[in-house]
Amino acid sequence: MKSKYLFGVADFAVFFAAVGVCLVIGVFFAIWERKRDTTINYFLANRNYRTLPVALSFVVTFQSSLSMLGFSAEAYVYGIGMAYCAVGILTAYSFTAIFIVPVIHPLKLTSVYGYFKLRYGNNVLRYMTLIAGIIYNLFYMAIITVGTCIAIEVVIRIPFWGTLLIYTILTSIYTSVGGIKAVIWTDVFQFVVIVSGIIAILVKSSTDAGGSARVFEYSRERFKTDFSFDPTIRFQFWNVSFGMFSSLLYVTLTQQAMQRVFLTPTVKTARTMYFICSPIFAIVTVMVTCQGATIFAYFVAKGCDILEAGLVKNVNAILPIAIRILFKHQAGLAGLFTAALSSAALSTLSSCLNGLSAVTYEDIIKVKFPELHTYQATRISKVIVLVYGLVTMGLAFAISHIPGSIASIFFSFMACMDGPICSVFLLSIFYRRATTKGLVTGAFCGMVISFWLNMGSKFSNVPPFPHLPAGPTNQCHKYSDQFLSYANNSENVNVTSFLAVNITNTPDFSTPMSSTIAVSNDASELTVLQRIYSISYILFSLIGLMTSLLIGIIVSLFTNPPKQFNERCLFSFRTHVIEEFCGNDLSKIEQTNSKAKNDEQELTHFLRKDDELQRK
Repeated sequence: MKSKYLFGVADFAVFFAAVGVCLVIGVFFAIWERKRDTTINYFLANRNYRTLPVALSFVVTFQSSLSMLGFSAEAYVYGIGMAYCAVGILTAYSFTAIFIVPVIHPLKLTSVYGYFKLRYGNNVLRYMTLIAGIIYNLFYMAIITVGTCIAIEVVIRIPFWGTLLIYTILTSIYTSVGGIKAVIWTDVFQFVVIVSGIIAILVKSSTDAGGSARVFEYSRERFKTDFSFDPTIRFQFWNVSFGMFSSLLYVTLTQQAMQRVFLTPTVKTARTMYFICSPIFAIVTVMVTCQGATIFAYFVAKGCDILEAGLVKNVNAILPIAIRILFKHQAGLAGLFTAALSSAALSTLSSCLNGLSAVTYEDIIKVKFPELHTYQATRISKVIVLVYGLVTMGLAFAISHIPGSIASIFFSFMACMDGPICSVFLLSIFYRRATTKGLVTGAFCGMVISFWLNMGSKFSNVPPFPHLPAGPTNQCHKYSDQFLSYANNSENVNVTSFLAVNITNTPDFSTPMSSTIAVSNDASELTVLQRIYSISYILFSLIGLMTSLLIGIIVSLFTNPPKQFNERCLFSFRTHVIEEFCGNDLSKIEQTNSKAKNDEQELTHFLRKDDELQRK
């Protein structure tokens, strides 16, 4: 049976227009900047770019398509707990702005990993973090591309391989020819598209559910906040808000983030960039999460929880399919959502490609060929972008054939890297006694601990965290033929099962939701190891960070610190906080105090001389 919910001409027009604008921006900057074809301009826009577009670019760079799909899916099943990470975003970004930016920015780096060469005088930590960053970004781009292409296949019916080719080739071209300025301005455009798409979904789903009051009534359980300190609860306030601190801090330390810092002319503007983007990022994250709750309310109002009824085999396919139903009578709005999803993917891909090109040139090619001409360096950098684009395409094709459970394990493993790598940055910046051996040992131990917890949670007999109560299914007979026509055909069942890669510790959703509600995490029925493995995956990164910090400090105490290093690589509260914030006012105060002290000394000396003369 042919589905009645198909893309119309207006939807295709909106979708292809959004994608086409990105290519036009890249070509424009390629022509506009052809006379300023230097690596410093290509990667960093001559370190003097405007703050607002850089801040918006930062937001969409890390607001990936998997966040739009994954956070909504988590909210549909487990509630809006992921929205609490808005607190972690504000905390982690403020920490970076106040304590890390004033150390890194004045060093005038192109690659953030070059910091370790200045700090320790060797390339051990530089290449360790570089390799970790390249692996993380390559597979992250591949996962994002696959997830987006699958969603597009569900909504538009464009074949998976077709959208994969379009996305990787298009992004590689406009990133390669346009450089960082093309990336920034396509990100600004994509920010508008993403926010418009999210708002359209929230408004339409809540309106069709009967208004905001009905949404809170139907999704009451999903809006509840858990303030307990139980680490085994999947989403509770403390786990998500502060437990994700290390993961969110790592985001600010990646090449993509630091490249935005290096784009700004001063420490003050870099801090301003963070203070602008952090609340925007937090708000967008809350909005994306609330999509899941409003869509659940919409299906409750229609009397058909399609996941509970088994009409959709995977929770992550609900959002794309719901879009086709929500906007079936509004020409162009389904295309707007698809464009928003595509924009989120394109922004992340372009930023990652430009960042990978920067670190490859700066940390590998430039080290081997320091006398390379600027013109040649820029050409090579553009070729590197295309090469990474092709590698991403190949990885995406390979990953698309991996079953969802294996991909979920992979994503958990990659999450284990962020906490330990964070420890390397933190100890290098704040701990004068830190040594290369200490930090390498600490990071390795942190990765091992986090990986062990991940494997234990996947392969031990730990019961899954129970779902929230499901919605009614008494009206599903009205929708079953329509859903089965495109949601449960064999092709889409296979590909939509992969969309769970952004949700670790996720059970098989092919069974009805109600079948897992009875599962409990009764601690008395679990062994000691099972209790450990029951810890929420949200905390794995933080555990890796704390382990790495502790071992890194201890080992550093028993090894020889570097004899010489650049003092500017260390954090000083007086230099980097007090003077940076107080600026000239502090200098004036110090000058006034110094003058007063000199005057006081001169007066004391004069009085002493006068007293001696009187005695004589």
